Amino acid sequence: MLMAAEKKYVEIGARLRALRMALHSDMSITDYTKMMEVNYTRYLNWESGLNRPQPNEAVVFCEKLGATLDFIYRGIETALAQSTAKALAERPELKAHNKSKDSPDSSAV
Repeated sequence: MLMAAEKKYVEIGARLRALRMALHSDMSITDYTKMMEVNYTRYLNWESGLNRPQPNEAVVFCEKLGATLDFIYRGIETALAQSTAKALAERPELKAHNKSKDSPDSSAV
């Protein structure tokens, strides 16, 4: 089992999970990853905070979910699509609002 210190991208993962749960809670995670066209295990590693999506991968989430790179990487909600912002606001327990110190650089996969 990984120690918390090894999960460098927990805040990014929490935002990815919040998007999934707010917008597609009726969908299984397997169906969700198929819809998003991302490998199941790769996505689970992102959502768990073990890794984070590279910018080119995160753009897919932005396009399909009305999210922004600023939201995924930094927790800034101001440019979210109105429907996405509303869905997140209706689920405050998902804690997607944490600002992140993580950087979207390409040093990790």
